[in-house]
Amino acid sequence: MTHLSHSGIISVSRPSEVYTSFRGPLIQYQLVKSIDRETGLLRRWTVFSQGKRSTLVRYLFGKLLWDELNSFEIKVFFHLSEVVNDKTIFLSLKALNYGISKSTLRKRLSHAETLGLWNITRQQYLSIKGRVNFFFLEETVNLRKVTKFSGYTKHHKDKGSLGIEREYYFSEILDPLYDISDEILLSYLIVGEIPLLGGVFRPEENQ
Repeated sequence: MTHLSHSGIISVSRPSEVYTSFRGPLIQYQLVKSIDRETGLLRRWTVFSQGKRSTLVRYLFGKLLWDELNSFEIKVFFHLSEVVNDKTIFLSLKALNYGISKSTLRKRLSHAETLGLWNITRQQYLSIKGRVNFFFLEETVNLRKVTKFSGYTKHHKDKGSLGIEREYYFSEILDPLYDISDEILLSYLIVGEIPLLGGVFRPEENQ
């Protein structure tokens, strides 16, 4: 079992380690690691925590900005769908990849709420770190077998019912939503200004 200092992400090998380590209500949810359709196996983490999934996202992003993620946290972070479908996280990672320092990125995010981005302050990050634990239990489960398509689909006018459609397979890795407005926001995170009406707008100078 791997523990971080007094609070944070904790890897456990069985559920009993969670219940003996913490007293009180816990929220439970899953994060998908991988899906092997050939073998019909799904690998996932079941997360037990006092905070919701959104709290985990804020904690990891906050630690990325204000501290350093360890190897296990990096693995978890990049299995989160928010890495690509949350505009703030996705563009921040791209800005860091362009060579922007964390201190510069933090400063620009603090002025970017009016642009539709969000920010996590050092105090907010430390608050989550000091009061919330995230227990990760790695599991491998068998996927439900799906009947092969026979070439015939019952129409709603046929006798009987089609029933409710259910999606049995899904992936945590989603395609990023990226458009021209995101390019402008990325430009702001990188150079600190936005092209506007033939000039430039610098959010830091207008707050």
